[in-house]
Amino acid sequence: MSKFIISQVLVLKLRWSACKILALLFVVFCFSSIETWHSGYGWHDQQRIYQLLLLCSSALFAPFLPQTALSKPSLFLLIGFFSLGLCSALLAELPGWAFLEWGRYAGLLLLSLLVSGLSKRQFHMYFLLCVMAVVGFAHAYQFFLYYVMAFVTGIRILDADMLYSGFSNPRFLGQFQVMLLPVLVLLLDACRRTQRGALSVLLFLILIGHWCISFSLGGRGVWLGVLVAHITLLLINYRLWRASVLQVCAALLGFFLYLLLFKLIPVWLEIDLVLPDNLRTTLSGRERIWQIAWEMALANPWFGVGPMHYSATYNPIAAHPHQVVLQLLSEWGFPAALMVIAMAFWAGYQNIRYLRRSAANEVDAGLWLAIVGAMVLAQVDGVFVMPYSETWLALLLGLALARCGDGLTTSRLQRLACAIFCIPVLIVLGKVLIGEVPAIFLGSNDQVSQQHSGDRPRFWSQGWLQN
Repeated sequence: MSKFIISQVLVLKLRWSACKILALLFVVFCFSSIETWHSGYGWHDQQRIYQLLLLCSSALFAPFLPQTALSKPSLFLLIGFFSLGLCSALLAELPGWAFLEWGRYAGLLLLSLLVSGLSKRQFHMYFLLCVMAVVGFAHAYQFFLYYVMAFVTGIRILDADMLYSGFSNPRFLGQFQVMLLPVLVLLLDACRRTQRGALSVLLFLILIGHWCISFSLGGRGVWLGVLVAHITLLLINYRLWRASVLQVCAALLGFFLYLLLFKLIPVWLEIDLVLPDNLRTTLSGRERIWQIAWEMALANPWFGVGPMHYSATYNPIAAHPHQVVLQLLSEWGFPAALMVIAMAFWAGYQNIRYLRRSAANEVDAGLWLAIVGAMVLAQVDGVFVMPYSETWLALLLGLALARCGDGLTTSRLQRLACAIFCIPVLIVLGKVLIGEVPAIFLGSNDQVSQQHSGDRPRFWSQGWLQN
């Protein structure tokens, strides 16, 4: 009996230590978009490094920490998808890069499962969401500080692309915003219910600020994602209307703030203004890269050209298709892509059933809005390519899984599959951290940079693959 008690105590201590390590790496990853800590690394590469650290730790602790039980259809579809991915990687032109993409997606899955198990406790869920809000506050503060500095320093030039920070492209900030905006509303409603007036005001100001930033950066995909997500929520359960009303009010106030800061004041003070065209109707070259991805898919229908191998064939526009379905079709093949689509519909169906219940509240509404908004944006942007956005999406999916899970005990098959996946994830991602990361700022991509000018981020900032 005493041996059993000692073993249980040791297990609890191990789990507590694992949770602390995961929490620390999670916070460091989140703040990797606020400040660059390492000379020689850009925003994209820094966020990728800390993503890999977080995913490696998730793979290391996954066999020992609780998880939410997956339904049998989801579990079999996931096993089938990753099994086909292994075949695709083995047949790829550059298997090393292909296994790296496979390992990253497997690591994101493990991270989601860990978050789903840990987030059964409300404290863990709100800790994750509050950190997201703090990051949102930091970005809004930096943006408006840089706006003021344009006047204080006497530069008298307002360029929206120079005011934001933390991302190598304004679209990548938009990918984070499409998930942040519903989460801010979720926390705002929680503060209202607990009568925390000052914090509610601060959260609402952050929300207004990010809408103003979005309008100034011209995030058309963000607006589409938010709109579609809110429409679907109201169609599913109109009783969850409060989130939509708060979001509309914040968007209107953010638009008025945008007009004041970027229209009226510059005209009044005769300041030069550089803003993207919010009314542009072109696809910015996406039709060409979509056509390339579709041709790749047709030429390699069963296993694709290999995970990440869209980036192995140079084009002057982008190193990824900017469309998640075409990305899967061209790189993983039709069978794997159909499995992901089937899994997405199954998960959506289960979430809709949960949202229709009387037990569903603003937390569930906020998670639905964030995830659906990101999925819509992924149809025109690289949400499943950029390290910061794809990691946050995995975290939010874990929270949603914890909320709508059926409470069943994790099956032996799920535990076994996770334990098996952990080994290659640790090997592949750990090899990159040890072998590649130190060489990035030393010019490991010089050959690619000389051949193709400009950053086209995929795994690293210079996204084109080479031997």
